[in-house]
Order: sequence, then structure tokens, then C-alpha cells
Amino acid sequence: MRNHKHPGRVENYTNAFLGSVAVILFMAFWVIAAVFGFIWVAITTAIIDIGIKQLNRTR
Repeated sequence: MRNHKHPGRVENYTNAFLGSVAVILFMAFWVIAAVFGFIWVAITTAIIDIGIKQLNRTR
């Protein structure tokens, strides 16, 4: 075991990793915002629809 030479320096992929993580996080946050935005719009339209139906019943 002592006869094995240690390998030389390895490539530094830190910047590539950080760049990839930044892109993935940006996309993930964009998807989260879009999903919650869609849910918010669906809830809002359901509430407005219920309100309009209540107004029509009173008239």
C-alpha cells in the first residue's frame, strides 16, 4: 500500500457546481411561485364565483 503514489491535484469544479445550483434554485423557486400563484388564482376565482351566485340569489 505504501508504494502507491497519490494522484495529483484534481480539477476544481466549484464554480461550475455553484453556477448549476444557482440555475436549479432559480428554476425551483420560479416553479414554486407559479404553483402558488395558480392556487391563489383558483381560490380567488372560486370565492368570486360564490359571491356572484349569492348576489344573483338575493335579486
